[in-house]
Amino acid sequence: MESGLGIRNSKLREETIINPETGEKSVKMGGLTFPPRRVWMKTYGCQMNYHDSLRLLAHLKNLNFTKTEEIEEADMVLFNTCAIRDLANQKFYSHLGEMKHLKKKKGEKLVIGAGGCIAQTEGKHLVAKYRHLDFAFGTDVIDQINDMVFRTYSGDDRFAVNTWDRSSNFSIETKINHGTPQAFVNIIKGCDKYCTYCVVPYTRGRERSRKLVEVVEDVKKLVKYQDVQEVTLLGQNVNSYGKENGENLAQLLYELEKVEGLKLIRYTTSHPYDITDELIEAHGNLKKLSNHLHLPVQSGSASVLKRMNREYTPEHFLERLAKFREVNPNIVISTDIIAGFCNETQEEHQATLDLLTNAQFDFIYSYVYSERKNTRASGMDDFLTDDIRGERLREIQKHQLDLQLHIRKQMEGRTYRVLVEKEKTFKGETKWLGRTNCNRIIHFKGQPETNYKWHWVDLKVLDATALSCQGVLMKDLGTLV
Repeated sequence: MESGLGIRNSKLREETIINPETGEKSVKMGGLTFPPRRVWMKTYGCQMNYHDSLRLLAHLKNLNFTKTEEIEEADMVLFNTCAIRDLANQKFYSHLGEMKHLKKKKGEKLVIGAGGCIAQTEGKHLVAKYRHLDFAFGTDVIDQINDMVFRTYSGDDRFAVNTWDRSSNFSIETKINHGTPQAFVNIIKGCDKYCTYCVVPYTRGRERSRKLVEVVEDVKKLVKYQDVQEVTLLGQNVNSYGKENGENLAQLLYELEKVEGLKLIRYTTSHPYDITDELIEAHGNLKKLSNHLHLPVQSGSASVLKRMNREYTPEHFLERLAKFREVNPNIVISTDIIAGFCNETQEEHQATLDLLTNAQFDFIYSYVYSERKNTRASGMDDFLTDDIRGERLREIQKHQLDLQLHIRKQMEGRTYRVLVEKEKTFKGETKWLGRTNCNRIIHFKGQPETNYKWHWVDLKVLDATALSCQGVLMKDLGTLV
């Protein structure tokens, strides 16, 4: 495909060469030959960033790079950055700063690149400030990664590429090479909401959707050729999907329900203002659609939501939740909460605690408000201190955990079908863990010497706390491929 997250303008293409004597593969691109090399990658932030990292790795595979978990053995280091949360920012800058020591040790043999949201807005600043950084690239040009790596190995001086994809047709093909039955599928990029605290419209651009028929064919190929059984549809505002094409998310979900071999469909992240009755009905009608919905509310205060430019009220949000639960009593809801938004009063904070009680969320992601450059909120007067914000965050989290314990206790004695993801050792005890249809993690002990990874299993929950569930294996259904 010649269009995508960033149109690949270069006419140079990779050509694989196999040495007939040794069998070793090399890749020729332009006047350069790429021997086998290793890339170490660090991804910060949301699922969209992880999806982008998978695309990057798939492209780099064509340039003879394989992923390594050991940074010391890497020929190239890539950072895929996030600008949404201050903590992710700080971690990236700290890690990037530390790379100068590895660069000094390995010299020109080590290439360092930075992509993602921070590189989209600050790419030129990054390569100017960090002399050991070879190149930076934005969110709309990740499909050009091989061209940028070629430039670096050709001897180009340090550079930044952060142009926007201006093509009218947003068309991509999902690229994965991780060999698992789970896949992220990007269906819409950008956001048109301009919430006052959020930098996404400036790092990801305006909303544009893939055509419905393309997404369905993409998923069919993933199921048929890569044994994918679970897909997560991605977008900064996924339920705005298809507006410019006369399509919508509910229509897409009904079409994906028909894909033979696909077992489970998830999507994230939604904006409460754009939840339609048609989408709610889909959660009552579709068997493959997950019983989990992530619906960020951010605050329980109408006045705070207005300052955030969120376009809905707490009453509207709770009404949408009630309709979801009416059509599907098994659905569980999670959310995002920002503690201590600009000038939040104690009464506004209490309104958030009250909403948590009324909404009965299965779990929440909660953060203190952190100012992001170039957003409207960054120009607001603000009298809150970090101490007040921290105190309110802790109160929110404690209140939610108390609610969550009661909710999760209701799982005890019930049996859930789970896709096993990995084995984990904690405090000397090794267990398998998997995720239910409703996105809850259950730990269990299996039979000795049995590998349950990517098996579907039935687990009976024996004990549930606010944060974890312990189960017993009732049935192993295998991979179901």
